Amino acid sequence: MGMNAESRSPVPSFRPSVVFVGADAGASHCSVVLGGEDLKVLGRAEGPPSAMKPGGAAAAAAVIADTARRAAAQARASLPAVRAVVGAAGAGRPQEQAELAAAVTQAGVARSVRVVPDGEVALMAAFEGRPGILINAGTGSVAFARDPAGQVHRAGGHGWQFGDEGGGYWLGRRALDAAARAQDGRSEGSTLLARLLGALGLQRFDDLVRWTTTATPAQVAALALHVLNAAKEGEAVAQHAVTDAARELAGLALALEPHFPGSELIPVAAAGGLLAPQSPLAAALRESLAASVPRARLSSARIDPAVGALKLAARAS
Repeated sequence: MGMNAESRSPVPSFRPSVVFVGADAGASHCSVVLGGEDLKVLGRAEGPPSAMKPGGAAAAAAVIADTARRAAAQARASLPAVRAVVGAAGAGRPQEQAELAAAVTQAGVARSVRVVPDGEVALMAAFEGRPGILINAGTGSVAFARDPAGQVHRAGGHGWQFGDEGGGYWLGRRALDAAARAQDGRSEGSTLLARLLGALGLQRFDDLVRWTTTATPAQVAALALHVLNAAKEGEAVAQHAVTDAARELAGLALALEPHFPGSELIPVAAAGGLLAPQSPLAAALRESLAASVPRARLSSARIDPAVGALKLAARAS
């Protein structure tokens, strides 16, 4: 039986005339959202890591552009957009920002592209331009603050070679350290060696040693999940590692506290995969902040850095 005329009629599609793009280009993943002037998210897509590395603008832009095209398809919008803001890990210096902005523009994402450090878009998502401190713990760790005068300050985030204390790579290294100590009988009992071997499909400690010779920082950082799981299940070695990580992250906030003179409370937000609301690290961070930065008030609200980037794109003149 044939279709009637009404059923054959094409479904009208809404194509927004003004589209902005917000991107969170991180070391573990890439998130891109599209929105209109009302800041309603029309499309979202996730992609692989797209952090900026020296000389790597084209590669990062390719990931961002592919993710943006999928978000645009969901939004039934066409690219290039009017403006895009990209918050990129590894883009803390003007040179990297300029190189990535040019590459993203050339990739056709938007006619105007601004690249800022990833913490700046997270600050916008968390505080809407108001004062506060953002602590981010993902593959690495960093804290950003917007002071009462509107100036942005930073502590940490210098890369795994320099520390990134309390972040995923740092905790992953603690897991490997615990595994080695357990193998040698140099520490109290720990399940971390068995957890790592099982997760990586390995049989013996020597296999784990060989694995580390080719493991990337991101792969080492992924081991942090096993530390958090072990801590949640009550293992003392893992709990000590999580407590130490929280103390390091609170130290970032402590370094930024002088930018907030007076005695008023300081809003603090948490971002990054390790600081999800139910994470034992988030609970430990709350305790560490109470001890070291009494004025800090940690919010449990979820932070969406890509939406923060979208807001910056829409606000740009």
